[in-house]
Amino acid sequence: MEHRHINVDIKKGLPLEAIDDIISRGDMSEWLQLRDYAMNNPKILDDIIKICNHYTIDTYEQKYQFWYNLSLYLMKTGGFNER
Repeated sequence: MEHRHINVDIKKGLPLEAIDDIISRGDMSEWLQLRDYAMNNPKILDDIIKICNHYTIDTYEQKYQFWYNLSLYLMKTGGFNER
């Protein structure tokens, strides 16, 4: 995935800046890649929550609210595939 000045290989991990950029500017295919990555690497859910927490007070930032709630749901239900 390549966004702004960030060029990362999702298989090697995602820095906070890349997660934020994927959520804010990514298209559906990139969101699906982030979802799949989060389901296979549950440790990233804390990073997603950390980023989204800054935006959840703004009702217009619905994509951050979606990712925040999805991350909480995956953490609560264990709806991921640990390797």
